[in-house]
Amino acid sequence: MTTARLSVMLLLLIALGASTGCGGRGARPINTQDGDADRVELLGTRKVDFKGDFDTIMVTLKEGTFHALRIDVDGSALEMWDVDVFFSNGGHEDIATRMNFAEGSWSRRIDLRGGARGIKKVTFKYKSKKARTGKATVKLYGIH
Repeated sequence: MTTARLSVMLLLLIALGASTGCGGRGARPINTQDGDADRVELLGTRKVDFKGDFDTIMVTLKEGTFHALRIDVDGSALEMWDVDVFFSNGGHEDIATRMNFAEGSWSRRIDLRGGARGIKKVTFKYKSKKARTGKATVKLYGIH
């Protein structure tokens, strides 16, 4: 095989790896999880501590309106409950759930009631399942 042909093949393999989400542990194509061919957007991230606590991810209207959410957790195992979504029109939705995340896992698609709406902020209560193993990073995705 010629050097030029090997170079082209290498470039194609690199491009294919980048487009399919290849990379570190836990890398996955966000827009195909749960059949979501809709536009998916990262709304924010938060590093969380070992102890039980609550946090807020602020969202601005420039992100648009959303029908559903998805939560990813990397870095450490985490238990999450009482996810509250505050909409830009003043509405509120309390998602009373208990989700157990292994490191590098993600939630199911969480459909929002009332159609697509702008999100102002999302608050959540959590506690780390493994003390002293590193902070978890919570990633909040909105599904248009």
